[in-house]
Amino acid sequence: MVRDLMLATALLAACAGDPAPTGRRLPEPMSPPQAGSAAIDIPNATCPPTNPFCSGGGVTAVPTGGSPGPTSCGEVPIDLAPAGVNIMIAVDGSPSMVTHWSGIQTAVRSLYRSNPTAQFGIHVFWGEAVDLWTTSTADMSNNICGATHNDVLELGTHTEDALMSALGGEPPGQWFLQDRIEISPVIEPLNYYLTNASALVDPTRTNYLVLLSDGNDNCFGSFFAASSHKLLAYQKVAVELFKKGIRVIPIGFDAPTVDQSNDPFAGIRPGTVRPETDFDVLGTLLEYGGGALPDVPRADNPTKLTAAVQQVGQRITNCRFDLPATLDPNADVSPFELAFRINGQDIPRDRLEQNGWNFVNGGTSQVEAFGDACVAIQAGQSIQVGKTCGSEVCGTASIKVETRPRAVLLVLDSSASRIECVDGSFGCLSDPTTTPDRPLSFWETVQLAVGETLTVPINDDVEFGMQFFPSKTAEALSCSVEPRAEFPPAQGTEISIMKGMLEKLPFGFSPVVQVIENVAADPGRLGEPDVLGAVVVLTDGGENCATAEEPEIVARIGAAAGKLLDRGVKTYAVRYGSEAGRTPEGEEQLRALVSSGGTAVVDPTNPSAKPYVDATTAEELNAALADIADRLATCSFTLEGLPSSDAEKDAANLYLNGEVIPFDSMAAKQDGWNWVDPQRTTVELYGVSCEAFKTNRRTSIVVEFGCPPVIVPPVE
Repeated sequence: MVRDLMLATALLAACAGDPAPTGRRLPEPMSPPQAGSAAIDIPNATCPPTNPFCSGGGVTAVPTGGSPGPTSCGEVPIDLAPAGVNIMIAVDGSPSMVTHWSGIQTAVRSLYRSNPTAQFGIHVFWGEAVDLWTTSTADMSNNICGATHNDVLELGTHTEDALMSALGGEPPGQWFLQDRIEISPVIEPLNYYLTNASALVDPTRTNYLVLLSDGNDNCFGSFFAASSHKLLAYQKVAVELFKKGIRVIPIGFDAPTVDQSNDPFAGIRPGTVRPETDFDVLGTLLEYGGGALPDVPRADNPTKLTAAVQQVGQRITNCRFDLPATLDPNADVSPFELAFRINGQDIPRDRLEQNGWNFVNGGTSQVEAFGDACVAIQAGQSIQVGKTCGSEVCGTASIKVETRPRAVLLVLDSSASRIECVDGSFGCLSDPTTTPDRPLSFWETVQLAVGETLTVPINDDVEFGMQFFPSKTAEALSCSVEPRAEFPPAQGTEISIMKGMLEKLPFGFSPVVQVIENVAADPGRLGEPDVLGAVVVLTDGGENCATAEEPEIVARIGAAAGKLLDRGVKTYAVRYGSEAGRTPEGEEQLRALVSSGGTAVVDPTNPSAKPYVDATTAEELNAALADIADRLATCSFTLEGLPSSDAEKDAANLYLNGEVIPFDSMAAKQDGWNWVDPQRTTVELYGVSCEAFKTNRRTSIVVEFGCPPVIVPPVE
């Protein structure tokens, strides 16, 4: 307790500073906003002569009606209707965007006019400067940003005037320190679509999020958060958006908005006054967000703006089509017997979704074209559908399957002892902008390790939550713990957790008993019957808040962990911190956590070995969290909507992200897949196939029925 008290006092002193400047104001715009009433013509995309679907005979209409009767080869009387497009235009309202606002208005008008059948929405995001002198030390985010605003006109059939009104005549954002540093949130506004209900998450339409921004977020987490932290966050938010069916296309600007050569504040971290666009950030969003453009479009002058708007406008043309819920029974055609053509050229089936066509989301109600076929459609060519000719076709049904839900609550020791430097010095308390090679604190290494585990592919489908002890809102020298987690486990929480963790200042003591008893009393999502739940406690020592004697403390910790295990929730413990926190009492408490929590690791050759993870370096901490992730990952899948016929299950193939996984017919469990139960409702991956599933950024599993299975070759 003395160590926590001394370190908390030191941190409070280090955070003290001069009084804030008075008279903070919003500056006048750098230039008068323009009407932006012009629009850029967006022609059809160019169809290059090397594209096999762009030449040949004229486009022949496929019959969409007619009298019932036998269907001949190449003819199917059905409608192939475009699925529709949703376009949300998210605009960075930071004050440095003011000189680009007229161009942004032009871009919005242009995209709207060139997509008359699409549904549009406008999202203007901006932030307020924090009022340091009305914010308590415990709540201070250690950066210059206060509330983030998301002004959203939800998707709909809006008029052009409604869109322009929602966009506004100038950016609404604020400056800090009398127009010296802008307030610029970007990551949190993107996270809006992961934490709020949105019409942009529509599985029946093609959804685009067009982002107009300079990509210079200085509101995510700590004032001194490293760029590597932010790139991880950008990658994660892009991946999660794409998993929800939202494709991200950013447009950036490749020059400063004003001359900064004589500005004494230019270059100050975390953001310059009017910064250059960060194309590492926008490139990360494009790469992981499914925008399918070779590079981020740049629009810092009229010529580049025109090119960028045309490039994006051509890309968001729809290549997805609806199939009727029931094909004409007189035609005797299943979706698997359909052939798709452009200019008489067959489009091949491509489950990898790179150059061909495939069913959407594992079903058979929609198809989408990719690669050359999509380019041809975007260039104005028509797609035709017919019955497959001259080849044997198999396939009767297709379903997409998911693993059992996993929920993990990270219980994070945020006591004052965490501010100690990993090398035992006081160097980590210095300013990282002036001493970039300074050592890290234990708290910073934990932040890095947890940030990594939140974003690695093996954890893509995990529902993460976080509980601090003491709590984020606790007083500086406190043992207070919230009765429920600050971030309850749920899908799409990673960005909020990373931001909250980077904002959290390590203060107070270590109420281990209280936090584990609170979780056991109300495990929430962790304890639901269909969920694989786990608690991971990361601490540098033991309890120093409870007034009870040590035997009672150990008993209470063990009882709480046992109560969780009774609900099917395992408890893991990882100790990482300075040597000063390594005590016999702390070791006994951590032993109780894992022994009663069902995760104790026993070494028969060394009975005295610690049954929990005792990480002494940052590398060992990372390895420990990776091992826990691997232990929690599963390669077992329960299938719903299976065909009733057992014969169909004898003719099944499993695809991981479009790649066929061979069937383990010999039940060797070394590779491939097989049925787990006699009823054949659950499948499991083995060996290399299982590892591929765990480590792949995309995790789409589709099972198709009606075709002979691909078999794992016998071992010679």
